[in-house]
Amino acid sequence: MDVRLLGPFEVVVDGSPVAPSARRPRALLAALVLRAGSPVSVDALIEAVWDGDAPESAPSLLRLYVSQLRRLLSPGRLVTRAPGYLLELEDGECDAARFEQLLAEGRGALEGGNARLARSLYGRALDLWRGDALADFATSEFATDEASRLDDLRLACVEGRVEADLRLGRHDDVLEDLERLVAEHPLRERLRGQLMLALYRSGRQADALACYREGRAVLVDELGIEPTAELRELERRILDHDPSLDVQQETDEPFRVPPPQTATFGRASLLERFERELLDPGTRLVTLVGPGGIGKTRIAVELAHRLGGRLTDGAVLVHLAPLQDPSLLLPAIARALELRESGSASWPELVAHELRGRELLLVLDNFEHLVDGAAPVTGLIDAAPRLTVLATSRRPLRLAAERVVQVPPLEPDAARELLGARTVAASAAVDAESDEFRGVCERLEGLPLAIELAAPWFRTLPPGELLSLLDSRLDVLSGGPRDAPERHRTMRSAIDWSFGLLDPAEQRLLGRLSIFHGDFTTDAVLDVGGPDASAGRLDALVSASIVRSASGRHRLLEVVREYAEALPSADDEGRDAHALHFVRLAETAEAELAGAEQSVWLERLERDHANLRTALDWLVARGERGLELRLVAALGRFWYMRGYLSEGLERLQRAVGHAPPDDDATVAKALRSSSALALLRGDYPRARESAERALAMYRRLGDETGVVRSLSNLGAILPALGELDAAAATLDECVRAAESLGDERLIALACNNRGDVALLQGDLEMAAAQFERSLGLLRSIDDTANVARALYNLGAVAAEQRRDDEAVAMLQESLELSARVDDDEDVAWCLIALAAVAARRGDAVDAASMLGFTTALLERLGATTKTFEQRLFEQTRDRLRDALGAAELEVALAAGARLPRADAFGLGLAVGSPS
Repeated sequence: MDVRLLGPFEVVVDGSPVAPSARRPRALLAALVLRAGSPVSVDALIEAVWDGDAPESAPSLLRLYVSQLRRLLSPGRLVTRAPGYLLELEDGECDAARFEQLLAEGRGALEGGNARLARSLYGRALDLWRGDALADFATSEFATDEASRLDDLRLACVEGRVEADLRLGRHDDVLEDLERLVAEHPLRERLRGQLMLALYRSGRQADALACYREGRAVLVDELGIEPTAELRELERRILDHDPSLDVQQETDEPFRVPPPQTATFGRASLLERFERELLDPGTRLVTLVGPGGIGKTRIAVELAHRLGGRLTDGAVLVHLAPLQDPSLLLPAIARALELRESGSASWPELVAHELRGRELLLVLDNFEHLVDGAAPVTGLIDAAPRLTVLATSRRPLRLAAERVVQVPPLEPDAARELLGARTVAASAAVDAESDEFRGVCERLEGLPLAIELAAPWFRTLPPGELLSLLDSRLDVLSGGPRDAPERHRTMRSAIDWSFGLLDPAEQRLLGRLSIFHGDFTTDAVLDVGGPDASAGRLDALVSASIVRSASGRHRLLEVVREYAEALPSADDEGRDAHALHFVRLAETAEAELAGAEQSVWLERLERDHANLRTALDWLVARGERGLELRLVAALGRFWYMRGYLSEGLERLQRAVGHAPPDDDATVAKALRSSSALALLRGDYPRARESAERALAMYRRLGDETGVVRSLSNLGAILPALGELDAAAATLDECVRAAESLGDERLIALACNNRGDVALLQGDLEMAAAQFERSLGLLRSIDDTANVARALYNLGAVAAEQRRDDEAVAMLQESLELSARVDDDEDVAWCLIALAAVAARRGDAVDAASMLGFTTALLERLGATTKTFEQRLFEQTRDRLRDALGAAELEVALAAGARLPRADAFGLGLAVGSPS
């Protein structure tokens, strides 16, 4: 988190602003920031938020604002702590604290006689400012004292940098600024003295003396005091042409690194972040890690060029790729620093002595083959407190001070921009907006080297043909520039370079990993990887940048996977193990999806969906009909909850169609899932047929649980066919059967469906009773997704009864729970109901935007609107047409269809909130 006080108030999390736009929640956050680390009383916060003019409802509104802030900030940041609330900030997260640290360091450097370092530190401190401190709270009493204090420190920092410039003989550079500053702050004697000195050194003795006289007149007239002894002494020395006023300090030119030869695309935010971090005194060693061709060297060179002008001694780039012996590391650094070997000092002593007093960025490029000899870097960091080291490597250096950063591929837009620029440079004419061109970019996976190698092919091949050729990327991506390193002239040679760093067991494991698609877990590697699989070998592949790892999961870039697929260990035995692993995973998840860890397992299956598809395809190809049926039957609930309707139906239909003759229980389960998916698709005849087949099979098997579930499904399908009485009878039977089993979840689901029928029949009291019973049971077993459904249903009943405040509270809770488990169907229903309430309250545009969003969302899902929700949608749309007019309503609906998901949620959560 980055909290910014030095200008308009901002809070940024992961690169995105999160401070609320509404003034009162924003003032609350600012007040908490100013007292971060200490509890702030409710009374003090109310005073800050309302500037002494708080309404009676202020305590409850404050709780609402706190709740909003907690949703914006990371968990645990804003906590309740008597007598109010406490905001936790970590060291360095507030720009004001960083500014004061740099200011203190600048003063120390100036007092120590290092004007060049002082100037750099003062400059970095001033770079943090974006305007007056807390500019948007200039009239708020809670912020004025701190804003005034910070603005005074800013002026002191300006004076410090001017002092450093004057010591470095840069009087001509600061003269114009000093004249402006003295005019703005005529009583500031230090600034006046600096202007006098700059004028004198510029050969303008008379102007310097006139400046003194003007200052004395201002002090006498406004404050009734004479200038300080220091300013009077400076006047005397100017009159005497004192030689000590001349520049005394010589300057050395800093090291410079030229920019990359071509423009850098798609790395702006990454470079800005690294600039800030590398200028942080707490950062000593950063290693950019990634596979060959990801752009590590370009980022490092760009940073060295940028920071070379901001650090006192600039930046030095050391190319390590040509070295084979780790003992040559320090001599290579010494040569880059323009040092000569001395008989009286060793290389470590010589380099450490040279760096000891320098503020310098040392870039060590292509370190991966020398990591066993990385220890001398620690010695340099210890010897030189102002040295920052930036390394690039395909694996970490494993040093104590190191912070490892994985360099990601380019984002799609940046990849297209880079490919477009490189095709122009290659004199190839292409339509960069065409689907084929975009397809080529996707196949290249954002790898800058792959893009560079692909661009010349556009001279001879249209994008469509190149797209088909890229199915074999390694053969196409060759022919790089002659002045590029050999390992960067083809993708194959780039991967060969990394592959050669692995031992034979690690190489065999890489072949097995090519069987995975998308990302995968460590447990999956241990199951599928065969005798060579171990956590240590997987870690070695991650360290070598062959495998990418994040948040406990791993993946191969497709070009690396293609390389690995050709290895002997990528065999049928491994594919069988892969399929069996994911059958077991799906069956484990199926049981967990009904429990307290539902959202965790939904996300797990989502992350593994590519591998589940791969496993299914392999089982079909191998004719493993029993395993195929087990897998699709286990995935039915996941497909239903995550909206994979067409895919799920197709997979289930195929598996049922050629199921083994001796597995009726699994066939019935697959049919039950088919009925649920078909209902969502609006294919009601198919849904009914599948549900009735499943019911008949369960009755033959004597499986009472299966009977209850099938009755529940059938009872949800019949209303869509207009058979409300039949649906009610079916669900009454379902409830009784579930009660006889004593299964709380089945009772809850049956009651929920029975309530749906009562709602359609207009029996709101019965509907509410059924939904309330369902909700109580579901809360007791922590079934998050179905709790969300029951809350929605209760909220819909309350809205029908015009109990809008109760309706909004339940619908908003349901919306948040549905979003947590990514149940987009329930998200849509909640927003429709919230739009109905908003429309009644006169918030016509917001209501129309929510309706537009739900229409687009359901179209993306391929889902149809249920009977009650369709009726509510149409009633709300008609109300909005009366309020807005047909033309404006269409505009609002279209705008809603384009809303980002977070904005649509924000509209839903804002219904009923005070403005």
